[in-house]
Amino acid sequence: MNFRSAIFLCATAILLAGCVPRSPIDARKTGTSRTESDTSKNTLVQLTDKDIFGNETTLAVSEEDIQAALEEEAVRVPLNSAVILVQSGSRAPEVAMQQEMSKYYTISTFSGIPDRQKAVACNKDEKGETITSENMNYMQALRYVAAKGHQKAIVVYQDALQAGKYDAAAKTTVWSDYKNNKLPDAASLRYLVRFTLVDVATGEWATWSPVNYEYSVLPVQSGKADTKIMEQQITQLKMKTYAAVVKDLVNRYQ
Repeated sequence: MNFRSAIFLCATAILLAGCVPRSPIDARKTGTSRTESDTSKNTLVQLTDKDIFGNETTLAVSEEDIQAALEEEAVRVPLNSAVILVQSGSRAPEVAMQQEMSKYYTISTFSGIPDRQKAVACNKDEKGETITSENMNYMQALRYVAAKGHQKAIVVYQDALQAGKYDAAAKTTVWSDYKNNKLPDAASLRYLVRFTLVDVATGEWATWSPVNYEYSVLPVQSGKADTKIMEQQITQLKMKTYAAVVKDLVNRYQ
């Protein structure tokens, strides 16, 4: 074999390795990933409705679809079930939430930061024709992880801490997301939570937003001691909220 032939064979092998027929997922996962992540390691990205529900929220829905959904069995998560707990936008759920959920379920945790991957345009179908590959939906992939671990359900929660200031003219409280900014006197805080429960076996889901709890906070200045007081108030608010909403969640879906 001469030098030129050797180069030709190496180049052919590389090209063939780039475009190979699709294989079962257990076989594919052993290979080196050829996708690129658009998510920066330092940027936290919240889960979107498409991540959680797929394309169900954008499909045209008929009256028959609604009636069929009403006839489906409700999502249930019995006490002591094995579940995966996810907090949107966080590598792991907050410890306080894990502790509350652990009182009722056997929990495992999973990252709530979706991996935004670019589509891989070098796969072949059964006929050997090149096709464009589409990334698996976040929830579909998570259901596969849960199935491997024999978990019953996936519980995703999205949260937002908000500060409120009373508007005397409108006679109502105006709320906005709290971003560690200084709060005015007579301010309030509230911690909003939305749950989505997904049955691993069927893919059926239910979503629910508990009644939120509002707390008046003590006015603080900008010193270190006052900042610590503010952090303590936020922690107390979250712990009270977690205890209440998890109890409501269990009563609703067990």
